[in-house]
Amino acid sequence: MNTITVASIIMAGLSFLVFETRKLKLATYLYSLQTFALAFIFLMLGLKYGINSLFVWAATAFVTKVVLVPWLILRLIKKTEITQEEGPFIGVYNPFLSLGMALSVALILNPVFLEFSLINLAIPLAVSILVFMMGILGMVFRKSVIKQILSYCLFENGAHLTLALTAYNAPETVEIGIMTDAIFAVVIMVALGSRFFRFFGSLDTSQAKELKG
Repeated sequence: MNTITVASIIMAGLSFLVFETRKLKLATYLYSLQTFALAFIFLMLGLKYGINSLFVWAATAFVTKVVLVPWLILRLIKKTEITQEEGPFIGVYNPFLSLGMALSVALILNPVFLEFSLINLAIPLAVSILVFMMGILGMVFRKSVIKQILSYCLFENGAHLTLALTAYNAPETVEIGIMTDAIFAVVIMVALGSRFFRFFGSLDTSQAKELKG
């Protein structure tokens, strides 16, 4: 088993922990580690296949996603003093059911994506789809503003790994833009989360009953 495959499996495990842990600071630190694994994969892909643009991806991912995004989220946690996630939207909730759903989609789509992939690595590509789906499910099932931000970040990381494996030869300006848009999205979401907390006194999105219509 090569280094890229091992790093991909570690990334998948960390994604599940980010998705499931209720301790918000821990989830944020785990996300930082998950993104470090992503940056490491970019670096190893660049070295193995001689793709210089992936070195830019790795450096940009480290600065924006390993350092800046977790810093912004931790600031929101510190400001609100909410360190524990509220329960999921669904009363009867099984985290392994969500994992099974994400894994099923990954296994179904992986052969299709491999047909169009510039780098033919089955396990990393399956992991990219799995992480993408974990992000989607997190945005659907989790009530905490912070967990929804983290789920969005997982969604992006999965998409970026898929892009690196299938279309790494996109223009570098586009690549850098894709990698840095997480910062702007997270800045906006953190600002909205802060205003949400001031208005409702909570980061539980189900509290916003006034918005239902």
